[in-house]
Parts: sequence; structure tokens; C-alpha cells
Amino acid sequence: MTVTVTKMPGGITQLFNTETGRVTYKCKAESAFMIIEAFGGIVKFNHKGAMATVTGHITTLDSCDVIREGDPSYKHALSEIIQSYKDFAKTKAEMYDKEIQFLESKLSALS
Repeated sequence: MTVTVTKMPGGITQLFNTETGRVTYKCKAESAFMIIEAFGGIVKFNHKGAMATVTGHITTLDSCDVIREGDPSYKHALSEIIQSYKDFAKTKAEMYDKEIQFLESKLSALS
């Protein structure tokens, strides 16, 4: 069995089982929001450890709610998702900037 682990914005980790095709999203933060097409809306992870799982046409939620467009809290949830993506992108950019600086320093030391 091979499981690919990917960190996602908002404190969510994606676990993908390559043998079964099962995708599990697990909340590592106190709470989080994520658009997951299989659930037809925004999944609200209510607390740390909450999970959303997709296997083929089977979907399950553990300590999560689905917020659909038209729900009064949809706009707030979407705003939270946008901010988490911005924060995630900024963190990744800073990480790669540091790596680039390290490699450039190493390269200049070789000259």
C-alpha cells in the first residue's frame, strides 16, 4: 500500500491511497474550510482530527459539515478559504526563497 501525503492550505492534510483510490482529508488545525467537489460545497472541519473521505462514489464525513452556496455562512467560509490559500502560498514562497538563497550562496562559493 502506498499513501501520498500532501499538506493543504488551512491546516488540512490530504492522504491518497494509490491502491484503493481513497482520498482522506484530515484537519490538523482547530478548524478549517475546504472546497471538495465530491461533497458539492465547502466542507467545514469542526475540530482537530475531523476527516472527510472520498472513495469512488462513496463519501463520508467525520465531525464535518457541508456548506452549500446560498447558505448564510457560505460567503464567510469562502473568505476563510481564500485567506488560507494566500497564507499557504506566502509560506511556500518564503520557504523556496530561502532554499534558492542557500543554493545561490553555495554556487557562488564554488566560483
